[in-house]
Amino acid sequence: MKRRIFVLTGLLVLALLSGCKRQPEEATGSAEPVTIKVGHVGHDHHTALFVAMDHAADYTSTTGVQVKVIEDQKLYELTEKGRKIATVEIVKVGGGSKMPTALAQGVIDIGFGGVAPVLAAVDSGVPIRLIAPLHYKGDMFVVRPDFEAETWDEFVAIAQAASKPLRIGYKSPVACAKVIFEEALKHEGITFGGDPSAEGLQVQMINVKGGGKLNVALSGNLVDGYVGNNPFPSIAMEKDLGRVICDLEALPPGTFRDHPCCCIAATTAALDEKSEAITALLRLFVHGTGTINSDVDKAVAAACRWIGTSEAVERRSIPTSGYSMEVSPLWRQTMGQWIATLNRLDVFRGRLKDLPVEDVSELAYDFALLNEAKGQSAER
Repeated sequence: MKRRIFVLTGLLVLALLSGCKRQPEEATGSAEPVTIKVGHVGHDHHTALFVAMDHAADYTSTTGVQVKVIEDQKLYELTEKGRKIATVEIVKVGGGSKMPTALAQGVIDIGFGGVAPVLAAVDSGVPIRLIAPLHYKGDMFVVRPDFEAETWDEFVAIAQAASKPLRIGYKSPVACAKVIFEEALKHEGITFGGDPSAEGLQVQMINVKGGGKLNVALSGNLVDGYVGNNPFPSIAMEKDLGRVICDLEALPPGTFRDHPCCCIAATTAALDEKSEAITALLRLFVHGTGTINSDVDKAVAAACRWIGTSEAVERRSIPTSGYSMEVSPLWRQTMGQWIATLNRLDVFRGRLKDLPVEDVSELAYDFALLNEAKGQSAER
């Protein structure tokens, strides 16, 4: 009798555990189509989205997903095995903290954006998760064409000797480029801050409020230089507005070599309620990433078409980046460096503050649907 009670109890526990595990809608085969909103910032770090939607038909045999264009670059329909699974609305949202804010406000269900703003949003309690790596590198330090420095060391010397602070622009408070640059300034012992009335500043950091305004601020002489992601530096070079001092990943103390820059995030509600559609999209994005790495011509063409940049800009810009959706040991290691730096710069003030990397991973990441998407493609 005791043995029988023990077995029944064990079965009940297993049933409860299996019930807690997220189940994809396709398991029932009767899920209603959903509307899923995907946000991107409108630069070439998010080329996987552009390539995936432009070349979805090339991936059908391996993804099983058919994509119908309803309104180019705005509205698509996903079907699988003859059944409509989702209407996909694609929305352009602002960079930096604006993408996580759009997630928090329910404007979008999935967002392409920087890893630092996503982690900062999780820290502040926003119910979102980082669901896939996407992109690394691609952040530059740009100065006016007539600026005296040609190298980072020359910039440091000028900053230390200047009678007034050098003005360096950035696009948003938790932009990846800003965090990397400030880490380098701190390493060099250069005093910096955003308050123009502060005493003793050698570098004044200026929020230009958007990546599209970086070159405007530079050409208008509002800043001496800026830190930002491509393609904006490549546009500056094309239009002779500025020149690149260095790739930010090369800055001391060397923390951000091959640094993750952008990722894909989603709301926890969407992960629970729209998992089939998200999994299908992730399959497409994985294949889009493969195309970027195997056919630069298609990557350049898609980026130009979606962003409106020139071919010359994208051929200069895209090679400065790396595109990968692999949760590799290197990705985890470099994300650990992000976490340590955000703590050190006092960006984390909430639920992630001073937590070990493993605990941050548990709270901030959810790769279940990415793993499912890759498994489904591998089975075909």
